[in-house]
Order: sequence, then structure tokens, then C-alpha cells
Amino acid sequence: MPCQDVTEIIRLTVDRDNRLREYALIKRTCGQGVGNAALLAEWLGGQRVDDILDMEPEAFLEAHEVEDDLEAFLTLKHLFAVQSALRVLVGQEPGGPENACAAASVQFDQDTISIDGRIAVDILTNRIKSCGGCKGCGKTKPPSPRRSRSKVLQT
Repeated sequence: MPCQDVTEIIRLTVDRDNRLREYALIKRTCGQGVGNAALLAEWLGGQRVDDILDMEPEAFLEAHEVEDDLEAFLTLKHLFAVQSALRVLVGQEPGGPENACAAASVQFDQDTISIDGRIAVDILTNRIKSCGGCKGCGKTKPPSPRRSRSKVLQT
């Protein structure tokens, strides 16, 4: 039976050169990954924080081929979660309960800084809009052979 609690937790670590060292996006109740817990680690690992924060979702999807709408949705969800946590870490967002990432803890030592935060799933998923021809919005769009049909809401 699926769990009723869909709260997600993000944990990420940045090194002294302001590069993403690692991250995980997991479900609070069971600790399982959201899709793969570190779905974008291959693409984001080692990237500078500022570069990750500047990444545009549509361009990210174009640059990193995804197989289907589910993978595109999870890719954007992970990207938005990482960006939200990094915004809190660098002081661009306050990290309170009403924000996409509510900071639970921040730890640091001479080599790294880490943040654990609760992800507001509804805030993240509201930024992602399916455009797969479901006719829910009154429009139909044929799927692109290379790109996913997920779109990002401009907010």
C-alpha cells in the first residue's frame, strides 16, 4: 500500500570550491530515493553552485536526453530540489516552512558544507506542467522524438 506521507528530504554537500559533491532526494518516511536518490549526480556532481543555480530547466532537458515523461518529471523534480536547497545554502531563500526547501540543519567543517532540508513537494511539482496531449488544458502537442513532453511553468 502506498504511503500517505509524500514529504521528501534533500541532503547535499558542497566542497570548499563551491562545487556540488553529492546529494540525495529521498522520501521522509521510508528513506527510499525519489526515483533514483541521486538521479542527477552524474550531471551535477562537480558543477559549481552558481552554474547549477543558473541552469534553465528546458535547456537542461535538451542537454540531457531523457527517455520518457516520467524520467523528465523526475529530472526536473531533482533539479528544482537541488536548486532550492542551494538557494537556501547561499542565502537567496530563507529556508522557512513556506519555502520549497525548509532547512532542517546546516553543518560545515573545513572542507565541506552540508544541508538537510524538507522539500515542499507541491511547490516543486506545481512548477512542472505536463504537456503530453492529455487535453486537460485544451491544447494538444505531438511528442517530440528526442525531447520529453514535460514543460516548465514560467513563474
